[in-house]
Amino acid sequence: MKNYFDLRKIFAPGEELKIFYASVFFFNFASSILQIFIPLYLFGKGFSVGLILLFFAVSQMGRLFSLPICAHLSSSFGAKKNLVLAYILTIFYFLFLQSANDLSLYFWLSALIFGVTQSFFWLPYLVHQSKISPNEKRGKIAARLMIYSTIANAVGPFLGGIIIAGFGFNYAFLSAILIIIPAIGLLLLTPEVSKIRKIKFNLINVGKIYPDLIANGFFNFQAYLNFAIWPIFIFIIVSRYQTIGFIQTVSLFISLSAFYLVGNWTDKFNRGKILFLATVSNSAVGALRPLANSLPGVFLLNIASVFTTNLQAIPWNVKLQEHLDQDARTEYMFIFEVGGTILTLLGFLIFVALTQTMSLKDVLVYGLIISALAGLGANMVRK
Repeated sequence: MKNYFDLRKIFAPGEELKIFYASVFFFNFASSILQIFIPLYLFGKGFSVGLILLFFAVSQMGRLFSLPICAHLSSSFGAKKNLVLAYILTIFYFLFLQSANDLSLYFWLSALIFGVTQSFFWLPYLVHQSKISPNEKRGKIAARLMIYSTIANAVGPFLGGIIIAGFGFNYAFLSAILIIIPAIGLLLLTPEVSKIRKIKFNLINVGKIYPDLIANGFFNFQAYLNFAIWPIFIFIIVSRYQTIGFIQTVSLFISLSAFYLVGNWTDKFNRGKILFLATVSNSAVGALRPLANSLPGVFLLNIASVFTTNLQAIPWNVKLQEHLDQDARTEYMFIFEVGGTILTLLGFLIFVALTQTMSLKDVLVYGLIISALAGLGANMVRK
């Protein structure tokens, strides 16, 4: 593992890429201080699980409507400028969410802005990553980059749990905002590497890539439904912010080994088969999570869930980059994200409608099971 964490050994020389990923590291760290606690923040404010699910459905609407703007700006001005906007919008998301005490304008605006930040972050980030990663080394590169992101995401929940328990959510929001500011500054130090051109959607054959859109819909629906449901499920059993943050931090650090293993496997073996094995294992663990009824059970199943999620992330990411190589990157990512977001939105709306008369326990249990089953749909991606 010598030099495994040395990005200079991976990329072409130049400070720009190191600064770029340092910026993303800070952004992930800031986001992770609050990420797992957002559903708990809303739950503690008196919002029902149905309204929390509706919050995430509205966020998908914001994501969907902002994607054309994001694609146009990314193509016309470059990916880095889009990411700066994503960081700034995240600050406004935290500010509005902090003021969402009831079904006021702040609640709806924060949901919409959250979706917009997802558009402005993931589309240019993935386009840029595919541009700088040689295909034969993508497994290792994706693994190394995810290791850095996971370290940032691992430290955040533990710190966030301590801040929330000791000082309240307002200080957690403030801490996250302050950490985002240097992330913006770092990004502005780097030159734009994207090719500036007019966007041309006729470069993409939707008939060819539609399996990717469907797979992305299942992949996103699994992730967002899990994000909305699992923290509340844990909180009912544990009920301590510090403990929840500690569980997530330990789980993420343990999962780091998954990146090293799967990064190498993804480069050496059939990527489609690696993805299939990873999604099946992740869905199996997800289906078992409703059985957790104690702190040790939650701890073990959360570790297994995070570990298998990371197993799935690398082959999924690498397959996506392969397809980006075959098409116009920005146009492909726009259609890929639009298709996935529409299916995710429909999934949330259907689930919200079906669970209106269910008890809290049933909503959480069915949500975890459906999330687990949805993950299998990621295998529909073109091999």
